[in-house]
Amino acid sequence: MKVFKSIILVILLILAGFQAVFAENDEPQLILIHLDAASSYYVNQEMAKGNLPNLESYFGEHGRIDYTITYFPSKTPAVISSLRYGETVREIPLPGWGWVTDRTEGTVVKTVGTFLRMVLSTSRISTSNIIYGISGFHWLAGPALVNTADYLKDYNILQFYYYNVDTQGHFNGEEAYLKELLKFDCHFGKLAERLDDDVNVIVYADHGMTFGEGIDVDEYINKWMGDELNYYSYPSLFLKDLSKAEYYAKKLVEETDIDFTFFRSSTDQVKGFHNDAVIFFNKNYEDVTINYEYEGQDILGYYNKGYDGEYLTQDEWLSFSHDLHYPMAPVSIFHHLDHPSASDVVTLFEETKFPRTNYGSSGNHGGFTYRDMTVPLFLRGPDLEEFYNQNYYWLPNLFQDIDGIDFDQYPPRERNYLSSRYNFRKNQTVTDFNFSPKYRIKYRLTAYNSDFNNPTTFDSVEFSGMGDMFRSYLTRFWVGLGVEAKNSKLNPFFKLQYDIHLRKFVFHNTYTTQQKFEFRLSYEATPWLALETVNFTSLGIRLDF
Repeated sequence: MKVFKSIILVILLILAGFQAVFAENDEPQLILIHLDAASSYYVNQEMAKGNLPNLESYFGEHGRIDYTITYFPSKTPAVISSLRYGETVREIPLPGWGWVTDRTEGTVVKTVGTFLRMVLSTSRISTSNIIYGISGFHWLAGPALVNTADYLKDYNILQFYYYNVDTQGHFNGEEAYLKELLKFDCHFGKLAERLDDDVNVIVYADHGMTFGEGIDVDEYINKWMGDELNYYSYPSLFLKDLSKAEYYAKKLVEETDIDFTFFRSSTDQVKGFHNDAVIFFNKNYEDVTINYEYEGQDILGYYNKGYDGEYLTQDEWLSFSHDLHYPMAPVSIFHHLDHPSASDVVTLFEETKFPRTNYGSSGNHGGFTYRDMTVPLFLRGPDLEEFYNQNYYWLPNLFQDIDGIDFDQYPPRERNYLSSRYNFRKNQTVTDFNFSPKYRIKYRLTAYNSDFNNPTTFDSVEFSGMGDMFRSYLTRFWVGLGVEAKNSKLNPFFKLQYDIHLRKFVFHNTYTTQQKFEFRLSYEATPWLALETVNFTSLGIRLDF
């Protein structure tokens, strides 16, 4: 056992250099919070009433951009799969909840496939956020959000997805939607209290939400189109015969509850139908500009606001239309129909209607009015000051304008630690040394000693190795193997560990095949010092490095 004495002495020498080890992290830190379905229409309304005090006080007026125009279609998969990679509307990996990938073979990506791709496009630690959006688990979202402050000790970049506002709006309507928005503000306030001033924080919404008359459009269009339909997922309609796009675009407006349709009439033109107008978006590819023309009524209302048919750049359209009823419509729809997997016909409602589905029974989104397209963007931090005091913004540009953010960043290894505790029931000291060579892998050496006169004589020694199988902002699950040396015998064992994290408290639940269940409670007083008890029969400290 003399070798263990040498190991402990080496560890103590390492700990002597703690001052250098615990030097502050100089790399910029960012928390990116996805607030699902928070429309500027409702956020501004609630702020005016004083119902979102934490967002208002933390970001102030200078760190808030009310007129942020999101991706089209205004659907969660499109934004989640695109934003952090700086993808444009014509490049998004998931252009809706369903689309046709191969017209020859008729291959379709449907809701389940899109859902899985969306979830897997998020960071590993935030993948399970989707669970907190499910009724019955929604109460976990708040504690998980508040926990992000503690993860900054290991991660420079954190992403959090708060789905509950969207879920409440879809299933329970406007009142429940607003209540959940206020709950988010409360949770955010608790997080804000725990953040240092040098942490960069971005809160953005992916789309808004529309309440009003629910139309069972998916079922209706499938019956109305019959065999001519390839696939339909609002707002995207795919035909078996692309040459019939104009015919059906016109008929859909004349004979169904659809208010608008758009289709690609030529390489440089998108044509749209409304009962009171024919709409044209024309693109000049030489200088990358688009204009809007109409026959009948100016249904988009642009000419009434001073527009006169000019060809405008994307930035000029943003400047002109950001606060209008149909913000950025020519750019959004033309760019969407430029997408390789674009629908043949885009079908859209006015703001008084929404597509009712099993999931969106009381409210929905996906349209192109301000209710769905205009969202808030909140920013604060030393590396985000260039965004302060802007009146409007184009959300797809966010991580083109912010350089050097590696959203796939993770720690090079787990935290090493040395802990020692006294078991007053067994009159025994227990020493743990945890070593990690790389991220998600750790090894642990544990020595038990009842002879205080001879600290190098151990009752037993355990060595184990474990791998991280799952991690979220609340939990972590480890699986591993080990061996126990006791009474000159080696006893192999299998090991499971399940951690629950609540702010500065971590509950470690460990099961091994050779001994009883171990419950370890840690209170992390600092990023490198924790107080620990095991089964409430021992007490000690842990030093992380």
